Amino acid sequence: MFVTLFLSALCVSTTDALATRAPPGAQIGTSTGSVQGKASSWKSGVSEYLGIPYAQPPVGELRWAAPKPAKLFNGLINATTFVRIVSSSTQLLQTFPRIDVFSSCAESASRLNKNNPNAPQNTGAAENEQREDCLTLNIWTKPQTGEAKKAVLIWIHGGAFLVGSSANQPYNGALLAEENDVVVASLNYRLSALGFPGVGLPDKNLGLLDMRLAIEWLRDNVEKFGGDAKRMTLFGQSAGGGAVDYYSYAYTKDPILAGLIPMSGTAGAAPGASNVGNTASAVNNWSTLSVKLGCGRVTAADVGKTLGCMRSKSTEEVMQATLPKDSREARIWQPDYDGKTLFADTAARRARGDFIQVPVLVGNVDNELATQGGVPGSEDNKVQNCPSDVTANYRRKAGVPVWRYLYSGQFPDQNLGPAFAGVQGAWHGAELAELFGTTELKNRRTGEKSTANELVLAAKLREVWSAFAKDPVHGLDKLGWPQYDNTKPTVAVLGGNDNADITFESPVTLDSQCALMEALGSI
Repeated sequence: MFVTLFLSALCVSTTDALATRAPPGAQIGTSTGSVQGKASSWKSGVSEYLGIPYAQPPVGELRWAAPKPAKLFNGLINATTFVRIVSSSTQLLQTFPRIDVFSSCAESASRLNKNNPNAPQNTGAAENEQREDCLTLNIWTKPQTGEAKKAVLIWIHGGAFLVGSSANQPYNGALLAEENDVVVASLNYRLSALGFPGVGLPDKNLGLLDMRLAIEWLRDNVEKFGGDAKRMTLFGQSAGGGAVDYYSYAYTKDPILAGLIPMSGTAGAAPGASNVGNTASAVNNWSTLSVKLGCGRVTAADVGKTLGCMRSKSTEEVMQATLPKDSREARIWQPDYDGKTLFADTAARRARGDFIQVPVLVGNVDNELATQGGVPGSEDNKVQNCPSDVTANYRRKAGVPVWRYLYSGQFPDQNLGPAFAGVQGAWHGAELAELFGTTELKNRRTGEKSTANELVLAAKLREVWSAFAKDPVHGLDKLGWPQYDNTKPTVAVLGGNDNADITFESPVTLDSQCALMEALGSI
């Protein structure tokens, strides 16, 4: 008996030891098949699994349909290359002069650069095919060290629900995983007309449904990658921040997640469709697309009449048919109220606390209006603080642990370029390369250098986000962050002009416009 127990223990010990010594990118069995990763080309001790399918390809009969879980794959899933998603909205990129965050997700590099002379070379994976079959996710993990079951940070990229990709270089999770003992995951979701057709077919917000299915896949499989399915935090910026907050209202009965971090976007302030809530406008846009594809007109009573014809068209034909003249036209293909993933009565739900009751870290940058001539601290720019203010206030009223930040880091290697010389403050998205630590990768390409204070602040951001993920209820308490209180100095101001300090400021000085904005129903 003793010998049997001893040998059994020895086998477990040996198995664990072998698992510990497994090379980065080792083959892992998942609910949808065995996955082969690789060592990160940036941080060689980190395992990198790229382009793992979490859904069936959304093509053919599944184009403009709710996502279906990926089928079991009998062979080996080669998870060593990013998958880049298609979108038609390259014209929108002209509004983002610092393109590092919003690099090409849609068209060939030549078309992007033709439309946007400010765009640098592809910042993530120029060799990767951009395709409609894009419902994949990526995982960075270092199971050989640290906690046996690590907290998980799940990233949703921004881009107005029109552009973006989990493959963009700024979102590489290798450093976060190596430095902070967390598992980092990111996901693709359908964009523009493919993800948000605006009419019920029967679903309108396919991209939001994609996100949920990816989270379910991670719930079922992340522990095989060294993660803890009970400690998963969803974080995203801009439209991604809005999506994080949308999720909090849509899945109150089965949240899955332990924490939420909406960044520069909330359910009341994420980029909104120009036709949101306008059924006639949405039907007209869909009918126009059908006509452009040679499939004929539709009406509100038969929006699916030409769906078979539209599904028969090539991806390129759909992309050409939805190519916008300007950013306003692009915005017709964005989330719309469906009573399932996005609610017309969000303000009422917020007021009664009808959202997922998990801790929240919410915030924004101090010059969201940088490209429009905004000035940090001005009354116009203070309006940009209001979504964070309102989100934090209602979480606090509901008894949910909530922390709030204002990112104010400003560094020489983040200048927007000659067209915006003299612009002060942190612009929309400026914190992302710092949070992921990917300024290092960008600077290799550009020849720029990070200052010592920039590196310190970036490390602090990673510490804060990781501490929250590891312990959403008490993690930030342990770092000395006070929970948000709109009557006390509890807004963490992160950095300054080549400054790495974290100070705490009163919301009263930041949110002078917010009560009025909420009363007007603008948030």
